[in-house]
Amino acid sequence: MTNNAIRHRTGGKHVASPSNVHFATTSNDTAHNSRQTKLHMSVWSRIILIVVVFTLLVLLISRLEKEEHVLSAENSIDEDANVDPPMFVTVVMPSVVRPEARPLRLDNIAKTWGPSSHAIYVVHDADEYSDGANRIVGTSSNSNSYPQLLLVPNEITPDQGVQRLEHVLRTIHKEINPEFAFFVNDHTFVLPDHLCRFLKEHDSSKDLYAGHPLKGKKETVFNSGAAGYVLSRSTVEKLIDEWDKPDSQCSASNVSKWLQSNPGLLTATCFDQTLNIKVLDTRDKRDHSHIFHAFGLVRTVTGNVDEWYLNKHDALDTILGVDPIHHHKPQKGEKCCSPFTISFHYVEAGESLALWSVLQRIHSTPLMTDEEITDLMNGIWPRDKEGLGWYAHGLPASHSPVWKDLIHVVRKISVGTAPPSC
Repeated sequence: MTNNAIRHRTGGKHVASPSNVHFATTSNDTAHNSRQTKLHMSVWSRIILIVVVFTLLVLLISRLEKEEHVLSAENSIDEDANVDPPMFVTVVMPSVVRPEARPLRLDNIAKTWGPSSHAIYVVHDADEYSDGANRIVGTSSNSNSYPQLLLVPNEITPDQGVQRLEHVLRTIHKEINPEFAFFVNDHTFVLPDHLCRFLKEHDSSKDLYAGHPLKGKKETVFNSGAAGYVLSRSTVEKLIDEWDKPDSQCSASNVSKWLQSNPGLLTATCFDQTLNIKVLDTRDKRDHSHIFHAFGLVRTVTGNVDEWYLNKHDALDTILGVDPIHHHKPQKGEKCCSPFTISFHYVEAGESLALWSVLQRIHSTPLMTDEEITDLMNGIWPRDKEGLGWYAHGLPASHSPVWKDLIHVVRKISVGTAPPSC
């Protein structure tokens, strides 16, 4: 059939041939598929790009975090290296009384006054206070938190008190170099804020040997090791320099057997006769009440202390100046203790926890009534020898007049448990 016939039968309209229709359809499908392919490729490209960008961001963030961590660690090391030494440390020597109870005493000191007083435990074995194993003076494990341990070398035995004291002083001066060192033993109870206040009144570049002075008939005047004594940086440096002299009378090898077994007396003799460093009258100037106490709270308030202790005050008028009223002896009742009391002694582990709790409670709740304080003390104070120790006295009977003085004293010294400002 001709094209004219075809146009005639279709009314003159042009009709595509089947081959043309098939060609058009194929072309359209190809174009559509091409567009679909390009679309899919575009989507996948975007997905891949997003994944790559995300991965790069993760890697970048990870690297930055690592660099920040390293920088932080370096800064931390630098800060530790550049931290100024504390103004003071409290050196806790071993008590000769019931040494088997020492681990518990050290534990309770760590729970009470130890951290704020920058306590350093002098030990022959780290097991005496296992929690301090990562805080040892003079090692890389040392830190700026307290209590810390000062390990005595094996060649110095527990009965070599003079050699141990020399090692302790040299180590503290070399490794810490504080402005002041307060020497006590593990039977001592310390009020950190009052110690800080006392030290702020003194200059570490000047000589200082301060505590509770005592003197026997044939002894050099000395400060009670039980009540604790303070040495300034200047005093420590002079003592170490003197020890370095081969013929020094401050060395254990050049003195009598008696002084060799009494490190406190040997040091005091050195201060008095060789270095010319004198003891001080450390009593409260307002009423001559003491701030360093060689007995516990109850015995100090009642005045029921040992006769030998009172007798060692007899000669102090000739050394510290005449005191026509008290002759430097401790007073009884509420005047026994200055409001700025620094220490008590013969305070066993159980009483240490109780006294600290009472003082902190009163300090935080100053409006407590006398009855509330009495109930608080009776509720937590130890009553057996295990908790009180053999040298402390228990609380008075319920209606004893001693309670009035006892409550007055704990009220006025309670601020001493506050965190010190030095």
